[in-house]
Amino acid sequence: MKLLFAEDEKFTREGVLKSVSWERLGITELHEAVDGLDAVAIAEQFKPDIVLTDIRMPRMDGIELAFHLRRKYPQCKIVFMSGYADKEYLKAAITLKAVSYVEKPIDVEELEDALRGAIDIVLEEQRHVANDTVAKENKSYMKQEAALQLIRGGYDEDMLHSRLLAADFTAVMQAPAATAVIKLISPGSQKETLGHLIEEALASSEQPYLYAWKDDHHAIVHFFSHQHDGVEISHVRHLCYELSVALKREFGLFSIAAGKIVPSAYKLQESYTSAVLRLQESFFHKPCSLILHDNTGSDAQSLHYVTQPEQLVRFTEALSEEHFADADQLLATITGDIRQHPGTLIVSVKELYYRFILEMDKFAQSRNITLFDTSEENDVAWKLILECHYLDDIHRVTAMKLDELRKAIQDRSSGGMSSTSSRIVRFIHLHYADDDLSVQDVSDHMQMTASHLISIFKDATGKTIKQYVTEYRMEKAKELLRNNRLKVLDVASQVGFKDGEHFAKIFRKSTGMTPSEYRERCQS
Repeated sequence: MKLLFAEDEKFTREGVLKSVSWERLGITELHEAVDGLDAVAIAEQFKPDIVLTDIRMPRMDGIELAFHLRRKYPQCKIVFMSGYADKEYLKAAITLKAVSYVEKPIDVEELEDALRGAIDIVLEEQRHVANDTVAKENKSYMKQEAALQLIRGGYDEDMLHSRLLAADFTAVMQAPAATAVIKLISPGSQKETLGHLIEEALASSEQPYLYAWKDDHHAIVHFFSHQHDGVEISHVRHLCYELSVALKREFGLFSIAAGKIVPSAYKLQESYTSAVLRLQESFFHKPCSLILHDNTGSDAQSLHYVTQPEQLVRFTEALSEEHFADADQLLATITGDIRQHPGTLIVSVKELYYRFILEMDKFAQSRNITLFDTSEENDVAWKLILECHYLDDIHRVTAMKLDELRKAIQDRSSGGMSSTSSRIVRFIHLHYADDDLSVQDVSDHMQMTASHLISIFKDATGKTIKQYVTEYRMEKAKELLRNNRLKVLDVASQVGFKDGEHFAKIFRKSTGMTPSEYRERCQS
């Protein structure tokens, strides 16, 4: 509660400020003014609920101040103070509908009683305003709450029907109905406009409907039967299309999925469930897609994409050979295949592309190229994938990183160094399992001196050949250790180590754990 106190006499002003128990009265903000003009200036910013003012003040008296405030802030309550029994002033106070009139010298109890009366009036008016607002919004709230109850279940049908009638909503509840679910990727401040868009989209239809927000990103719309017309597939298709047209004007990314038509509105929970299942398929469609229950492929939930291990091998080999066009084509082919299997778990798809990106990052690091900002604590690569809402988005960001890698390799190609270092890397990838692989073997293959070989490779990758061979062997060992069927000694021999103990020592130095500990962690 905000109060503005205008009094020109300093002694009286300070006395009142010290004597009145403002906080106990409920006054949370208090400003003081030395006369009427000062009060007018303060009120511009302060906008008081109550004004306590002396009547006789220089420059602008209390009556003139009150008239000014009444014109600008009609809800402001006025309490006058005066030491003069002037009839004209009293008449003005009555005209201004002043709450009270306190005579000087001020009696604190009398003043506090007058202020309580003003506060009570302000609170009562605020309650009336709140009640009017609630009354206007109540019907809309009741409808939205009913829409949510219809998908939650566990409600009393007669009571729900009575509430809908009280909200002026009429529909044949014991007749066919259907639910559509709207997914908005970034509703933001535009979320408030959804209701208006739905009303606009469905205004031309006589089909009764209810809508409500399910959570921050999902809204539901129920379509009901009219007294003369039931809900049919063609109606649902048309209404969803109208919704889609309206949403495109305000929202950049969204999807709409319609559930099956159920025989009664009281079974809309079933329609909602089927709509949610179909909405999962929106991940495999283009943004702003419309997915209806009668779409071809409605049985596609049973179709799951099966990842082929050789795909990752082919992708890794294409990177190693710097055949970026082949890697890009492989990604496009896989994306097309996945799109034909909308029953695939979305997290499985994201994990697959995450593995592709990790291979790119591993390849980039082998060439001393930074593909991701490693200064951040979070897994940047996984975050990049996780934030994608559509299959096309995942393919786009993965292809974008591949192209970024391709350009970085091209930028390194000055003086033929990239070509030479790439040949060295390819030779290592082919022969890392040879336990006797040495720098001299690489030097002989490249037909150059060992010192020149080491210099070129260090400039290109930032690593020595021995360091790169060890790191590559450790990465391959990690892959093999994830396979519980291989013994640690077998893993060691497959990555170029004759001695299992030496392998375990190098592995521990590289990862901070033994091969067995690493395997247990992967399987836990």
